[in-house]
Amino acid sequence: MQRTGLRVVSCATVVIISVVAFVGLWVGVAQAEPIVAFEMKDPVGDDYGPGTYTYPTHKAFLPGLFDLTNFRVSYDVEYVYFDATFCEVTNPWNAPEGFSHQLINIYIDTTKGAGRTDTLRKGAMVAFDKRYGWDIFIKALGWGGCRAFTSQDDEESKGISDGLEASVLPDGNTVRVKVPLPIIGQPEAHWRYYVLIGSQDAFGEEDFRPVMEEPTPWTFGGGSNLEVNPNVIDMLAPEGGKFSQERLLGSYDVQKGILAVLMPVSAGTTRQTLAFLQAPGVLTTAAVVLGLLLVGGGVLVWVKRKGFIIPPKS
Repeated sequence: MQRTGLRVVSCATVVIISVVAFVGLWVGVAQAEPIVAFEMKDPVGDDYGPGTYTYPTHKAFLPGLFDLTNFRVSYDVEYVYFDATFCEVTNPWNAPEGFSHQLINIYIDTTKGAGRTDTLRKGAMVAFDKRYGWDIFIKALGWGGCRAFTSQDDEESKGISDGLEASVLPDGNTVRVKVPLPIIGQPEAHWRYYVLIGSQDAFGEEDFRPVMEEPTPWTFGGGSNLEVNPNVIDMLAPEGGKFSQERLLGSYDVQKGILAVLMPVSAGTTRQTLAFLQAPGVLTTAAVVLGLLLVGGGVLVWVKRKGFIIPPKS
């Protein structure tokens, strides 16, 4: 009986060790390399809104500051990461997050047939396609105040700020917005994204620096009507075609007072999107899981051969 008991304990010990090893390796892989859920390049040199906008004349506004070149969404067991890469990132005014100029607004359509088509608060001066209303809104800026909102919030909502962070990655050109995973959930392949880039202005509506007809040291030029033209300098969109940035941001109508209506991007609307199995970390994770299954099978065979598994009584 004692020997039988030892055999049972040995088998249980092997199982426990295998489970601990599996969990440890899984978590280790997840923490070491976030899984990429979506990625898309944006045309270089299109930081001109609908094609007519010009930068403020002050020397602090270097060319390329608002030129989005790449956008990536990734996640691990704790956070969802939104990485926006620009041609130029500077911090002349020592903003605590490491960048002084960029205002990043990310609207996400997570649920088909739901969401809203306005921007929650006036500022960007755009609207969204009624077929793709947004459910989650992430706002990031270099002077604190990163927030997450839902489509159920109203204009007075302060959003969620706990755990949200923005920082500049070591490459010096990428702003990473980090959002706790429980706030928005794990990114899905069908999610659609509106990524709007503006210039942060503490005195502007919803922190957007306005676009006027003529540029000044602190405002953009090339607009046509302050109450209608977008204050978006760049947005994530395919190059050319009816869904290009120029076409979408230029779809406003001053005479009728109609805002520009934007379309989101998704895995199905861009050639640059990575396939799931090509995403960094996915193949590594799959290999680890397969290896553990093979090792686990080998362990069970070895345990059975050694007589550690007691057959049931007949």
